[in-house]
Amino acid sequence: MKKSLLLVSLILSVGCAISVNAQMRKGMEPPNLIKNGNFDDPQDPLNHWIYVFDNNKHYMKNHTYVSVVPDKVSTRKHVMQLDASIHDVCINQGVQVYTAPIRYNPNKSYKVSLSARSIGIKGGPGPSCRIYPIAYRWHPKAVKSDNPAFLDLREEVRFQPIYFDNGGPNETGAFSHVQKQWTRAERVIPDPNRSQQQQHHLENCEWLMLKILAMDAVGVNKCNNGYLYISDVKIQEIGDANEVKVKAGSQTKSFTHGQNWGQSRTTSEAQKKLTPISGPHKVKKTSK
Repeated sequence: MKKSLLLVSLILSVGCAISVNAQMRKGMEPPNLIKNGNFDDPQDPLNHWIYVFDNNKHYMKNHTYVSVVPDKVSTRKHVMQLDASIHDVCINQGVQVYTAPIRYNPNKSYKVSLSARSIGIKGGPGPSCRIYPIAYRWHPKAVKSDNPAFLDLREEVRFQPIYFDNGGPNETGAFSHVQKQWTRAERVIPDPNRSQQQQHHLENCEWLMLKILAMDAVGVNKCNNGYLYISDVKIQEIGDANEVKVKAGSQTKSFTHGQNWGQSRTTSEAQKKLTPISGPHKVKKTSK
């Protein structure tokens, strides 16, 4: 009986892989690996999203700033709203969410995409954002499973941020400015120009998450506080990752693309443990 069940499971797995490859050959869009990427789960619109931070004193109220609402300027019935309208929140810790972990294969390439818009509390520019994929490996003491808790994982590689400037001059730095109208942006990972050292770290990773942070660290007396709206979040496997080619004698870059948009990490930062967070927790669904 057990052998029969294993055989059936194997046939179904192979069938799914063949189906995905057939879709890609026909030009069909690969499946979205993120569950509830459109925030339309009828039981909990924020299901499969991590937004409750019980053990981080800076984010104890984070969940109160995250909700799902209808968009007033489009036909989108379910968009995630990150409320960074409070000045002190917007210029300090901001409001953040993570997608639930999805399986990551270091030999594959993925397209990460989402739509966003931002508005200020007075109708002007809203908060900027910091959105980037993160690859994780298992914590040494974790009990491995197909549904890991956040504490089971350890951050290994931060990929380059996703920008909404459409190739403009602002596609650099830690933050991305978002327009008032809906704009879609994407990034393919891993970077084809990644270093051999980064690939080495990626090969230790089994999970992938997307972090979305709304904040505007302009200054104490000036801040574009407001609301960041997110819609149609996708991570799709799009093929095999290219091989890393490093010329003899070339220097190896850091494994973290975080250095592309920020300063090198200090020793204390590099040794800092991942702040434990919990979730996802259910919240009251915003009325339409």
